[in-house]
Amino acid sequence: MKRSFPKAIALTLGLAVTAAAVVAAFAQKDHAVSASAKPSARIEVTQAQVQPVSKTPAPPQAQAQPGKAETPASDTQDRSSIRSGSLSISATPKTNPDTVKEDKLPEIEVDSTNVRSVPKSSVQPIRESRRQIPLTSKLPEDSLAEKLADANAENVSVWRPAFNSQGFRGARLDAFAISPDQSVLAIAERTGTALGPNGTRIILVNTSDWQVIRVFTVGRMLKKLAFVPGGATLAAIAFPQLALKQDFGLAMLDLAAGKEQDFLPLSFPFNEKLAPEDIALLAMQDRIISSGFFGSTVFCIHLPVEKDAEVPFHTFETVSPASALAVTPDGKSLAAASLKAIEYFDLNPTAKYRRRSITTLDLGWKPVDIRFLNGAQTDFILCPAYRDDSPPMFVRSSVKESLDGRSAGFTVPVEQNTQIGVAFKVKGRIDIIAPATLEAADSVILEQLRPDTGGDAAFVFYHDAIHAFCVIDTNGNCFAAGKPQGEKRWQKRIIWNGGATKK
Repeated sequence: MKRSFPKAIALTLGLAVTAAAVVAAFAQKDHAVSASAKPSARIEVTQAQVQPVSKTPAPPQAQAQPGKAETPASDTQDRSSIRSGSLSISATPKTNPDTVKEDKLPEIEVDSTNVRSVPKSSVQPIRESRRQIPLTSKLPEDSLAEKLADANAENVSVWRPAFNSQGFRGARLDAFAISPDQSVLAIAERTGTALGPNGTRIILVNTSDWQVIRVFTVGRMLKKLAFVPGGATLAAIAFPQLALKQDFGLAMLDLAAGKEQDFLPLSFPFNEKLAPEDIALLAMQDRIISSGFFGSTVFCIHLPVEKDAEVPFHTFETVSPASALAVTPDGKSLAAASLKAIEYFDLNPTAKYRRRSITTLDLGWKPVDIRFLNGAQTDFILCPAYRDDSPPMFVRSSVKESLDGRSAGFTVPVEQNTQIGVAFKVKGRIDIIAPATLEAADSVILEQLRPDTGGDAAFVFYHDAIHAFCVIDTNGNCFAAGKPQGEKRWQKRIIWNGGATKK
């Protein structure tokens, strides 16, 4: 039968519409299956990458902004594409975990205006006079200062402590240490803002001429320092900083290279209320010992620590948190002092720290310093922190005796251990004690000496070569106090001025 021309056209259009509907249905089915399928390890097929061919405009929220190329986040990686019919399949290489970009950490602000480099020839030496206590001395043979100094350097660093006038007023000096040969003074100056994060500037000073040997920065907040005998290494306790994702731990600083050599995280919960004075750090030639930060646990790391090796980490317990550590005069025992007792543990090459004896104290305050007297391990003096309104305590053959005064803070050996110097916060007093009688052989009130520096003592040591006490105060001043040869009156000489020296 012959069909009319209009009917033929209608039939053709109907078949075309039906075919288009079938194609669209299959495309939608393919799209649904692709969107729900789990991508393989090597090829990822996503809804944004697989679209049916359509002339329908994209929804407004999916349209690219004028003038900008719309690029899916996943397309920023290298990709190989295969086009097959109406499907566009993209293969994305497997992401390497080592190349994943980490969150950007905040930067530590470092103000270097108080450190400058000057020609070595422009540095004026300290002038000495017979009527004044000396400040300069001869370096001991094979000294650490001589090993660290660069004899060929044309420039040297000049440093003065920065003074903080907002919030806590004073120099931002957090820790100090004097080398075993007394030739190098190490100072930890805090960098960063008052709200953090913080780093540390390490200043190494030659105590024979009081010139800066080296200055370098460490991106950690260091609160305790101790020289490792027999080398050029400084041990430091680093406090944690969440903003920098830094753990609580032990930092080993290479002084010759001027950088952090190793960092050993300590797997102990950190107490935010912990004060640096509550932590004891003792560096020996073959081990580092610290305590006071995690209950009654004392930890010990034996040296040397091989790089990328498992840390030789050992612990033992005391009756209460030990806040002061010392080696007995015979070198055989470790003395751990706490508010409850002083305990003696074997020091041997093995990791076994056996308790040898214990002496009950019940002080009521945490000792921050322990000094043995007369070469006997039963005779010693303990000092409280400045914040404790208590006098230091002498112990002789287990008999306790309080010393007059309050808040001593420092005990330092004087004249090759023949005497003991006790530094007090009250009026900046220093008493020189005769160990045999425990009586004050001499005494001085530092704030009565001129020029007036105005700060409390932050660190004190006795310099045998110049026969004087060297004091760094909370204002950042450093001065020497002593008697000129043949004189009966005490003198004070400024080594460097801090930021708040009184005129």
